[in-house]
Amino acid sequence: MSVSAAARRLSIIIPAYNEAENILDTLENCTQALSGLPIAHEILVIDDGSRDNTAELVRQAAARWPAVRLIQNERNMGFGASYRRGVEAAALDHIVMVHGDNAWGAATLRDLFSRVGEADVIIGYTQNMWQSRTWVRTIVSKLFTQIVNVLTWRRLTYYNGLQIHRAGVLKGMTIESVGYGFQAEVLVKALQTCRTRLEVPMDLTERLKGESKAFRLKNMINVMKSLYIIRKASKA
Repeated sequence: MSVSAAARRLSIIIPAYNEAENILDTLENCTQALSGLPIAHEILVIDDGSRDNTAELVRQAAARWPAVRLIQNERNMGFGASYRRGVEAAALDHIVMVHGDNAWGAATLRDLFSRVGEADVIIGYTQNMWQSRTWVRTIVSKLFTQIVNVLTWRRLTYYNGLQIHRAGVLKGMTIESVGYGFQAEVLVKALQTCRTRLEVPMDLTERLKGESKAFRLKNMINVMKSLYIIRKASKA
């Protein structure tokens, strides 16, 4: 599909909370993925009140990568809140969020980024999940997908992967979730207003450094709240 240069402008949002061990590798992979692609871009790192030196590392990296900009939350506000702040600050026509834990290599990011503009929503999904994640996380993830599909009468492969959205859609959207379920809320609401979508397989690399924050009690509660929000939105 031929996409005009005007449609290939991408803001990359990277929420990061205590990701000093991973943030530079994440920025390196994003930068390598964009290298050579005809895509104007900016990279917005949202430091979510980290207690380590994540923010300082990003400041230093900005000299190496001029497209990188640091935005700091004064306190830990949560995954979804950091995403919303990134959406507000984004200046280009499309927006994608990349996790700060270096879960995605340059090659798979490049394949996703290269699709920008090909559909209203580009939906990345983890392929070979049983090989790339623990069986517990895989079962929980697949169960969550099934629940959202039932609530929305859809048959998507995945709701919590990387997603490229039109900036105008996101900026006009009310995102209620604050935790890990916000990506599903965003995707469900976007698909209610967008005409076209494209699902793209991606290769996940489970984090090698640092501690996963996915299974904290607060996050599990937030996911349940997100499911309620999704159910309400699907009936609107």
